[in-house]
Amino acid sequence: MITRLFRRMIGKKDQFLFKGYQEGLVQFQAMDAETGIYLHIPFCKTLCPYCPYNKVLYNADQAQKYKTALLQELILYEKYMNSKRISSIYIGGGTPTLLLPELREVLDFIRERYGFAGDIGIEIHPNQANEKLFEELQDLGVNLISLGVQTFNDQILKFLGRNYGSRHIEQVLATVQKYHFKCVDIDLMTNLPGQTLEDIRCDLKKIYAYKIDQLSIYPLILFPMTNLGQQIEQRGFSRFNELQEGRILKLIDKISTEHGYQRSSVWTYGKNPHSRYTSVTRESFVGFGAGATSLFGNYFYLNTFDVDEYIRALKEKRMPINLVSTLSAREQMIFWIFWRCYDGMIDARTFQTRFNKDPEQEFKLLFRLLRMLGITKKQGSQILLTDWGRWAYHYVEKQYSLHYLNHLWEQSMKHPWIDEIKI
Repeated sequence: MITRLFRRMIGKKDQFLFKGYQEGLVQFQAMDAETGIYLHIPFCKTLCPYCPYNKVLYNADQAQKYKTALLQELILYEKYMNSKRISSIYIGGGTPTLLLPELREVLDFIRERYGFAGDIGIEIHPNQANEKLFEELQDLGVNLISLGVQTFNDQILKFLGRNYGSRHIEQVLATVQKYHFKCVDIDLMTNLPGQTLEDIRCDLKKIYAYKIDQLSIYPLILFPMTNLGQQIEQRGFSRFNELQEGRILKLIDKISTEHGYQRSSVWTYGKNPHSRYTSVTRESFVGFGAGATSLFGNYFYLNTFDVDEYIRALKEKRMPINLVSTLSAREQMIFWIFWRCYDGMIDARTFQTRFNKDPEQEFKLLFRLLRMLGITKKQGSQILLTDWGRWAYHYVEKQYSLHYLNHLWEQSMKHPWIDEIKI
């Protein structure tokens, strides 16, 4: 119901349409003058049961072929991107550090052929983290890292398939202090199976004792395609309801503030607002790799999720794009507003510059209702999310993830090439 209501408020009556890619469907020349790059490395040593992202078990031969395919994809995009300013590179997965030698070749290519000289961020599985890895990452030019800790509760870690314990996490956090990365981000999760409020308090206090740069903390969303919900039910684990999640947000705010950390987005806290690890709020980006997404101009598209099909397409020097959504002018505005809400703030002047419209006039009903409900407040040209608004944003994001993203990703994982899909 919430998704239908939101559609009506923003004037979106039809379903979002994704068409199977054909040559000419995407005008790559429409890329913004400044854009980011996302590299997806889908390989993992083990597959976590809660993870909805595109991933496969690591295979050395397949990894080599994948690296070759990544380089070929970069070659296909070169004529469109070598004149653009690449703002940053984020590398996710999967467990991208499994392919460090291959990534060196890929990053060297981007620097040489795309003229890149910006920030590089990478996700790290704690099991991969040690002094040797941190030294290699610095040698690669990586200056932003995100460690997927999730929790210090050993029982929950075991249930989640995270094959490390709290003692190892503490060793990793102590070790990373020796290195001078621009930003060390730690990922924690709430509403984990069997987790208590005391667990969350302990997690926060342990993390903040290490003087990290940024904390990303967000509730687990149970995507139906992961089947984790069935396992939770079978084991009799409890989870927090929506109202309890709201109280957890207040608890996180309180403890973070006590330790000198300020909220920098809906789910992140930091000490330095100019030193952030954020891969999701860039206004324009091009994704490389199996299952990577791209957003620029009026296009939002996904590469095939199938690793073998991705490799085969690039061996044949074909774009590995599976599905394309051509956004209307209004849909572009909706995308932009949604991701600015993730940052907790919509700047009306920036919106005016980008779209030549006033957001509060273009979406009059939406913003009037948000203000009446206490979800947003006005401060000069900025529309800010309140604490209650932050919870509401999470609720809407969760509903869209469960109703739309789950269907899109599930179909993409089942079918490497799709003619059309509506969500």
